[in-house]
Amino acid sequence: MFQPDPAIRISLFSLVHRSAVFMLLAFMLVASGCGSTKVYTANKTIVYGDALYNMSTVQRIGSRVTGTLSNSDTVNMRTLDRKAVEALLKEHSTLLVTQVVEMDSQEMVYRNSRVSKYSEYSSMMKKFDSALNDINKFMADKKKTQLKLK
Repeated sequence: MFQPDPAIRISLFSLVHRSAVFMLLAFMLVASGCGSTKVYTANKTIVYGDALYNMSTVQRIGSRVTGTLSNSDTVNMRTLDRKAVEALLKEHSTLLVTQVVEMDSQEMVYRNSRVSKYSEYSSMMKKFDSALNDINKFMADKKKTQLKLK
């Protein structure tokens, strides 16, 4: 029976081993180029009412809630607690509450409504805070391109 030289067996094993290592390295290099380095550059927009707001370049989003009293004075409603709002309503019977989303130099009037009871004001504020939360989530999600506010 023919027995190959032991030196040939070792060099054949070495050649197979080196080929396997080379193939593994080549695969790793090719696979590393296929990583998830996606760049999303689509424009972000918010649709509210009949208006379309471009959010692609917006750096800062804020909010403002003001109340216009019967004597035309305005009050920052964001800093008022329940007792203060009820006191204003007792004194002026109704307030014109304006809720605004500030987006750098743009402003989106979310709601402009008269309230005569604290429950109406509280309901308005819950909806406004929910909309602000939706906007923040939308801006953080790189894949979404449009938000329709209710």
